[in-house]
Amino acid sequence: MSYVLTPEMYRSSLDVIAMAATAAGRKLARFGTGHLLFTRLDDTYEKALDAASETLSVRYAMDFRKAAQRYCALGPAANVAECMRAFYAAGVRHIVLDLLGPYELRQAQIERVAAEVLPLLTDLTGTDSPAAVQEKQAVE
Repeated sequence: MSYVLTPEMYRSSLDVIAMAATAAGRKLARFGTGHLLFTRLDDTYEKALDAASETLSVRYAMDFRKAAQRYCALGPAANVAECMRAFYAAGVRHIVLDLLGPYELRQAQIERVAAEVLPLLTDLTGTDSPAAVQEKQAVE
């Protein structure tokens, strides 16, 4: 599972894997893809960036603000969903959200993501989603 990548970097990595598989004479019909996405849902992008930067800077013992701007899903629900969609478009089918901010507020973040972000992504879930149809075709 990857992390600290942009959707473009992820897509490029999948292309390299596909080329290597082709060169080896292998098919990747059932190749699983996943990504750990640092995420902070907040009322504004700036508030989310501040909380994410603080958490990641402590975790990695260095200034993580620029990296947070580049690699995290930050801001209101629409921003977070847009970032998740970009990873989906790049080929990610399983996203693990690492919810950033004070640990004691994690449950509130989980509830907000469930209430505000997931409804914006319902077209990517279920048996009729593009990913489910692709999976079914790969098996057949």
